[in-house]
Amino acid sequence: MIRRIAVLGAGVMGAQIAAHCVNAGIPTLLFDLASTKGDANSIVIKALDNLKKLKPSPLAIPSIADSIIPANYE
Repeated sequence: MIRRIAVLGAGVMGAQIAAHCVNAGIPTLLFDLASTKGDANSIVIKALDNLKKLKPSPLAIPSIADSIIPANYE
């Protein structure tokens, strides 16, 4: 039984893997490096915003991206 998934790297591939995991209803954490400016999770947050713009969308519902938990390695 899978309880939670952590995806390491919020690049194009990592963000889309996270999207498919939340589509399946699995709680997902998306990790990347901590940003040196502003919010430490800003790299992941930007990747999540970009997910909503992709055509075709990897998200079943664009608002489901909000259920991906942004995190950083620090």
